[in-house]
Amino acid sequence: MSGRSGAAVSADRATADPVHDLLVRHLTLCETAVHPLEIAAELEAAGMGPGTAGRYRHSDVFSLAEELYARVPRRPEAHRAPPAESPWRRRAGPALLTAVLYLLPCAGLWLARQTGGAGRGVGVDLTVVVLLALVAAGTAGGGHSFGARFGYAVGVAAVLGLCVTGGSDPAVATALACGLGAADWCARWFRHIGWGHLGAARSRNGFRERMRPVLPVAVALFLTALSALTFAALTLHRHRTSDGGGLAAGIHGADGTAWAAQECVGVVLLLVVLLWRCGRTADALAGLLCGLSALGVAAAAVHAALPGGSGGYGGSGTAAAFDTALLRGFGLTAALLLPYAWVVLLRPESHRDTAPAGDD
Repeated sequence: MSGRSGAAVSADRATADPVHDLLVRHLTLCETAVHPLEIAAELEAAGMGPGTAGRYRHSDVFSLAEELYARVPRRPEAHRAPPAESPWRRRAGPALLTAVLYLLPCAGLWLARQTGGAGRGVGVDLTVVVLLALVAAGTAGGGHSFGARFGYAVGVAAVLGLCVTGGSDPAVATALACGLGAADWCARWFRHIGWGHLGAARSRNGFRERMRPVLPVAVALFLTALSALTFAALTLHRHRTSDGGGLAAGIHGADGTAWAAQECVGVVLLLVVLLWRCGRTADALAGLLCGLSALGVAAAAVHAALPGGSGGYGGSGTAAAFDTALLRGFGLTAALLLPYAWVVLLRPESHRDTAPAGDD
């Protein structure tokens, strides 16, 4: 019998090469993946385990993913190699520029308020928020849609603007704005470490093991930098408004509520920048929205608890109440966002190189 039907030939081919059918079903994933771990993650998410991998003549999902990755040529946009080794200075330059750009509008408002009433008023506050939004949009990096960049810029500017215009001490909020440079450095460092582990890990669990200590280290580095900046800003502020004070001025320049609120807002902003830099755009925007929403609810609750309402615009009682609301709102957001970021940033797919080559 010389002729065989095309269906029979295809069936024989599938029997001889069981991986082929799987490759066809996951062709887009295999073409755009930047590492076998990414394919393995999708296969595991689809319910494939060691038993299922055995049907494709592999002992585990990772070895199957390696074969799929090797069979399919990379698409040009997905084939770009990970960023080269980034020395400290390569990250420090963009981070320093980010810090200066965020610092300028807040420092301008801070100095204007030192001169009297020039720094008061809705128009001045709105100008500062607009400038902060422009800085956030300019430092957001590439690879994002206009709508996402707009949402990110507005969200970051809203958080910083509220802290600068409503808090008890503008020096604290100015340090927070400058601290976004440290957040940018930590995010770039985190991505670089992730790329290194992505190339070295031999399994999804191995990648997680390598990455587990990285996020706590990044948070610790950032909080150390933010505390140092806050201490320096308070010391300078007390030195200008009083006759010196030195070390004690920096330590006692703000009460415990203001210090705690500063750290909570800083952690949320760091996690937002980390998620944003790792391509988790929706998660970053959700974090900003959650923080602002929680702040609004907390502010309403604190305002309602004040005896006889609140003080006037910029009053010390209102500022202290705002610090309390800031602590409650962003403390809750940080408590929710930190474990979520811990989970998603341990995934190999969160370390795809979605930004321009010079971003890191």
